[in-house]
Amino acid sequence: MYKLYNVKRWGSIGAHLVLEELGVPYQNVWLTPEQVRAPEFREISPLGLIPALGLPDGRAITESAAIVAFLTDTHRDTGLAPPIGSDDHAVYLSHLVFMATNLYTYIDFAFDCRRLVDGEEQNALSRRKAEQYSLTLFDIMEGKLAADGPFLLGDNFSAADIYLFMLTLWAHPSEEAVLERCPNIARVAAHIRARPRLKAALEAHGALEIRADAAA
Repeated sequence: MYKLYNVKRWGSIGAHLVLEELGVPYQNVWLTPEQVRAPEFREISPLGLIPALGLPDGRAITESAAIVAFLTDTHRDTGLAPPIGSDDHAVYLSHLVFMATNLYTYIDFAFDCRRLVDGEEQNALSRRKAEQYSLTLFDIMEGKLAADGPFLLGDNFSAADIYLFMLTLWAHPSEEAVLERCPNIARVAAHIRARPRLKAALEAHGALEIRADAAA
């Protein structure tokens, strides 16, 4: 059985929603931020980051996009990803990695850049620039949906849409502002919030309603 190390509204929400949508057995391990920062957790996640997914053989994997891709490729009969080796699967993986390495990163920098800069003045400037660039990246995803939608893979809903939804929860200046800016992304978010299998997990993460305030 899988074991998901989970923190509410953190980067584990994408894997959590995918597991719920897949309907596969798993153990959900809720953690506090303090527990994630503890040295013991680094034995599971070397960087002390969420999510981590415990595998049936006792090992664990990290990185949200890798976890999502692994789950959907392993449980292929659920339709949350295209057939492995198909052109659609290549596009699916491209979307996941693009969002994980670009959009996720700049949203993170919009929260805090102190790991990379010296002083609060540089931090504030870097955060503003990261926020601006994150909006450019959201615009790119909005353009893909406008051209190919209603979902990132056309008519087929996939875990890539769930991953995009996760990122909107932390958007700057706010989730509400980005959904107003990007109506096609807003439609994907509304679709996910309406999926019956996801209601309990969304409620647990406090993500059933759109937030107008800045993510924290």
